[in-house]
Amino acid sequence: MSSDSNPAPISHAAAVALIASTAAIWGLGFPMTRYALNGGISVGAFMSLRFILAGSLMFAVIRAKRIAIVRQGVLDGAWLGVILAVIFWSQTDGMRFTTTANSGFITGLYVLFTPLLAVAIGQRIKLSSAIGTLIAVVGLYLLVGSPVSGHAGVAAFARMNRGDLETLFCAVLCAVHLIMMGAFARRTDAWLLAGTQVIVAGLISILVTAFLPAPFGYQNLVQTVTKLTVFGPIVYLALFSTVFAFWGQALAQTRLGPTEAALLFCIEPVTAAILSVVWLKEHMTAGQAVGGALIVVAMIVSEALPYMFRAITVPDTRP
Repeated sequence: MSSDSNPAPISHAAAVALIASTAAIWGLGFPMTRYALNGGISVGAFMSLRFILAGSLMFAVIRAKRIAIVRQGVLDGAWLGVILAVIFWSQTDGMRFTTTANSGFITGLYVLFTPLLAVAIGQRIKLSSAIGTLIAVVGLYLLVGSPVSGHAGVAAFARMNRGDLETLFCAVLCAVHLIMMGAFARRTDAWLLAGTQVIVAGLISILVTAFLPAPFGYQNLVQTVTKLTVFGPIVYLALFSTVFAFWGQALAQTRLGPTEAALLFCIEPVTAAILSVVWLKEHMTAGQAVGGALIVVAMIVSEALPYMFRAITVPDTRP
């Protein structure tokens, strides 16, 4: 028998603070990942340590809360875990070839891909989503193809490097993950769903990495994991970007509507971009800055504007 796992009510201000904190924590995760990779650890070893540490902590929470481990919940989490592993592998490996800012902004395109994929399964697309997608295409063009380079049109997109393409693939899978999560969350406890997928992602990372040749496997693990610039980011990503972020998002969105959540999650790519320039000293052209800004605008247009207009045009008739 599981104990009552319903979250205690929180105030609106606390919910806003939680979502904003989660978005900022995810944004900080991009330069943290950059630091770890620059420290020499392989993508496989990095992913294995992050998810096994986070999964162990989440399993401890599940046991402490006495949440029933049911077959359906484990299966749901396992499917999500497979997708989650591919998402973070493609994103993390992509950061070896693209800038931190590009990674943050391109990953954020999942906000736009989600409604487009929903159309493929029979759902109607909002006009705002179509407009947002067009704005995002322009933003992506500016982000990956400099207008002064002489490349235009399709040729600019052809200049996307391996890292940009891997991150774009990651964004598409993020949208798939969100759609599946929305379906599974209606029938599975949030902690069980989150914990299972993180543990599965960790187990997949361990298995895959064990068969990778040097320097992509565990060959340099002992030498690299002892570095503060490697061990520190792994602990941060496990504790904050995974455990705290899952908990914070689940709790906060019991209080916040989709408008505020969509707006607040735009903090993630902005944080990643600012830190990449200020902290990591990465170069960003004016065109790339405009492109990143357009992607954020596209997110707001796609997800927030419909609810804003609804709030304006539909009077509140509650007593």
